[in-house]
Amino acid sequence: MIQAFGLTSDSRKDLPPAVDDVSFEAHPGRVAALLGAAGAGKTTTLRLMLELQPGRGITYFKGRPLHRIPHPAREVGVLLGDVPGHPSRTVRGHLRMLCAAVGLPARRADEVLEAVGLVSLREERLGTLSRGVDRRLGLACALLADPHTLVLDAPADGLSAREGRWLHGMLRAHATRGGTVLFTTADPKEAARTADRVVTLDKGRIVADQEAADFARNRLRPRVAVRSPHAAR
Repeated sequence: MIQAFGLTSDSRKDLPPAVDDVSFEAHPGRVAALLGAAGAGKTTTLRLMLELQPGRGITYFKGRPLHRIPHPAREVGVLLGDVPGHPSRTVRGHLRMLCAAVGLPARRADEVLEAVGLVSLREERLGTLSRGVDRRLGLACALLADPHTLVLDAPADGLSAREGRWLHGMLRAHATRGGTVLFTTADPKEAARTADRVVTLDKGRIVADQEAADFARNRLRPRVAVRSPHAAR
C-alpha cells in the first residue's frame, strides 16, 4: 500500500511550489492513476514520494518510508523517464548489471526479458532502441527484483495503441497478483480505461480523487442538471 501525506515541493524564488499538499493512497490489488496535464506536478509528486528531491511530506510503502526499507529496489519498482544507461550497452547487459547491483542472480535478466517480450532484442544497444522498446525495457527494470509496488511515470507515453494495451495488461496482471500499481498519465481516457482509482492533479494540487467508474461518468462525460419550478414551461 502507498500512503502519501502532505507532499509539497520546495518553492523556487517567488513561484508557488510545483506540488502543494498532495495526499492520497494506492491500495494493493489495484491500479491507481495520477492524472494531469503537462506541468500539473505528476513527475514532481513521484520524485517527492521516492525522496529524489527536497520538499515536505512523507510517503509510506507498506507502512515504511523508502529510506527505512533495507532493500528498496526489492520493494518498489520505479520507471522515471528514459532508461538510464550507456548507449553502447546491450539490453541484456544492462539488466545483468542491475541484477549485480541489487544482489540478484544473472538469470533473472533473462526471465524479465521473456516477461516483457524482449528476448529477440536482448543484444540491441540502448542507443538504438525505439520508444516502444525503451518503455518495455523500463518496465523490465522496474520488475527485475519482483517488487510488490510499481511506481511508473508515463509508462505508455509514445506507445502505439497495441503496445499500450500490452502494457496495461501487464500492470493489471501485477495488481491481480496482489501488487500495488501507481502510474501517471496525461490522457483521461487511458486513466479511466486502465485504473481502478484516478487521482487528478491541477497546478500541483489534487482536484479529484475518485473511483474510475465515477471519474468516467462525471469527468469524461460531464453533465449539467438543472432544477426549476418552471421546468414544464
